Amino acid sequence: MTSQREQIYAALFTQLQGALLVPTGPFKIVSRRWQDPSQISPADRPALYQVQKDEMARTSVIGIPVIWKIGLDLVLYTAGDAEPNVVPSTELNNLLDAVEVALQSATPGLAQLLGKRVTYCRIEGKVEIVENVQGVMAMAVVPIQIEITA
Repeated sequence: MTSQREQIYAALFTQLQGALLVPTGPFKIVSRRWQDPSQISPADRPALYQVQKDEMARTSVIGIPVIWKIGLDLVLYTAGDAEPNVVPSTELNNLLDAVEVALQSATPGLAQLLGKRVTYCRIEGKVEIVENVQGVMAMAVVPIQIEITA
């Protein structure tokens, strides 16, 4: 891949951090170093982690540039609330909405390009949701696909 992976991952992280980290956004932690929920103090939640996952190359003709699809997950943890009437997914839904907005292109109707040789960057696939993580938190794993032409 001639486009440098790290520049693309860093561009996405910078965008997410700028839009989602307190005081601009709802997350107290936005990091590329995933942590188990048991290691995150209540004072550091909600938290979002950008985690690299997989890469797939595709080409159909010799001499045509390879098209790369790189996948990553955004792992979200809510702050959590122990009150019996509080539904953990309510906070999670608001965080998911904020992530979706942060990933949109600055120009409505155009693909998110991350300012690099990226064809698109978007949420793509099944979002995994788990309520009652350690009793009070909810979490989601949001699949992100980035397509790059080498």
